[in-house]
Amino acid sequence: MRFLVAAQFAPDPNSGSAGSVLAVGDALAARGHGVDYEWFADEGVVPHAALRRHFETPVRQLKALSSRLKQQDYDVVLVSQPQAYLAYELLPRHHPRTLFLNRTHGWEHRLLLAEKRLGYEPVKAASRRVLSGASGKMAVMACWRTARACHGVIAPSSRCADFVRDTYSLPASKVGFIRYGLGQDFLEGALVEPAVRMPRLLFVGSYLWRKGAGLMEDVLPRLAQRHPGLELTFVVNSSAEEHIRRVYGPAFGERLRVHSWMPRTALRQVYAEHDVLLFPSYFEGFGKTWLEGMASGLCVVGFDEGGLGDLALNGRDALFCEAGDSAGWERLLEESLRNPELVARVRRSGQERARQRTWDQTAEDTESFCQRLRFERGLG
Repeated sequence: MRFLVAAQFAPDPNSGSAGSVLAVGDALAARGHGVDYEWFADEGVVPHAALRRHFETPVRQLKALSSRLKQQDYDVVLVSQPQAYLAYELLPRHHPRTLFLNRTHGWEHRLLLAEKRLGYEPVKAASRRVLSGASGKMAVMACWRTARACHGVIAPSSRCADFVRDTYSLPASKVGFIRYGLGQDFLEGALVEPAVRMPRLLFVGSYLWRKGAGLMEDVLPRLAQRHPGLELTFVVNSSAEEHIRRVYGPAFGERLRVHSWMPRTALRQVYAEHDVLLFPSYFEGFGKTWLEGMASGLCVVGFDEGGLGDLALNGRDALFCEAGDSAGWERLLEESLRNPELVARVRRSGQERARQRTWDQTAEDTESFCQRLRFERGLG
């Protein structure tokens, strides 16, 4: 098959969503498929990002995809953003042999409901709440139109796949749950032989409220007081570094380390120097961090989000509780600090489990999903 893969990301293999797009594309190419890319730049006449996304992006994506399809025939067009609903609504009639799919990295409608239900975002001023509410309604509209108009949706976690199928009353065959995988760099090397010691904590990711920043600020300094000698490391966006030092420095002192984004080879070394990966994320499409951490031999302590519960067995491969259960997450973390033998067992089991999932399996599942949908639609 020949794929046109489109996304509004910078094509950075070290980033989360774009890195996944490229990894799946490379794996599909390795299986003999043709893969071309259309990277939509986040630009336009409207200066406000949200307004630009709602009013300009659908038209720009429609025009870009239409232009590519006039130049080349594709068996599958796979777009990452739900703002592509115009393309799904208008292009199939002109390209009846092409399968038009959407791939979500975190479905916006589900995100908005999670924000409302869990209340993890700081309270906004009244004027901003009005604007956010209007923007949210437009995002939900885009999700509805995309889910109904595209030929199929690919989601990397079962929670996301179930939400899309159930919310929009889609047939089960239209929604594919296809989890992400690992590259060879996280599959190679010997399995860990964990030492039984006070676990060293690590957080890797954007320092955002929805990824648990507020929860960590509440819990971790308190744990540092109860466990002298506890070490904590952050690998985060550079804009958060000073804030992190100010918040955690008084409790951890020299036992706090803060790093900005780094190449994957360096990140693998950081993983290897720690024992517990913190994953207190209230919402994720798919948390590549927990999978990389498990594959590197860390005990993940987190919320059951981003596909963690799809792969890991709680208490054996990772330690997790329902998203939003702050007290439960603190209890799990406390237990890991008081029971290093448990951490050592989970580290070994989790690493073996995580290394069973590869990008080639993701590509194989994507290939099968596309072939089945093309057959059901009479496309060959």
